[in-house]
Amino acid sequence: MNILGLLLSFILVILVVGLGFFLSRQEDVSSETVRKIIHIGVSNWWFILIAFFDALSFALIGPILFVITNGVAVLSGFADRLGVSDRGRNFGLIYFPISLFIAVLLGYSHTIELFACGIGIITMGYGDGLAALIGKRWGKRILFGHKTVAGTVTMFLVTLLVVCGFSYGYAIPMLWSPLWWISAVGIALGASLFEAYTPKGLDNLSVPIGTMLLAHVLLGSV
Repeated sequence: MNILGLLLSFILVILVVGLGFFLSRQEDVSSETVRKIIHIGVSNWWFILIAFFDALSFALIGPILFVITNGVAVLSGFADRLGVSDRGRNFGLIYFPISLFIAVLLGYSHTIELFACGIGIITMGYGDGLAALIGKRWGKRILFGHKTVAGTVTMFLVTLLVVCGFSYGYAIPMLWSPLWWISAVGIALGASLFEAYTPKGLDNLSVPIGTMLLAHVLLGSV
């Protein structure tokens, strides 16, 4: 199963990069859209992780692979060919797999609950990704810097859905109780604030790690 998981990890990388390259060739697709679609695509690796990997040594290969490939893409300028030419923000492509590495290490060593680590990673992928896409397309009112009200609301709602999904999937005790709802809303609010106020690509560290720790503190004790 671990070997199959590695194979699927390679396939995912190829598909995500291929999709990004294809979209970058389309005149009506912005570099920000390409970046966020790659972002969302890579986050789906977490589902491969929990389905196929049961050994930490194998589980860490995926994040290390992502760090190396993304690092080479950014530092060599290959990311520019994807239409992603902002070097400062491109380092976010490296920070995210670093967050993946940390989440896998903490989750598989039983330092933090695996569901909490998953909440952090999927929130980063889908929450941050969709917040940027929706905020850019429909956001009119600015909340902070270049962050919009529409994007921040999207981040909050997507995070809440992620918390609901993982809580149900992992059969979190006291699910749907008032205490659980307070915890879920607290996690979603925290993730939204991390995303709104962390500058330049560093949210690829602050959002997954911060959300993961919030889920550990708030849901781990529910």
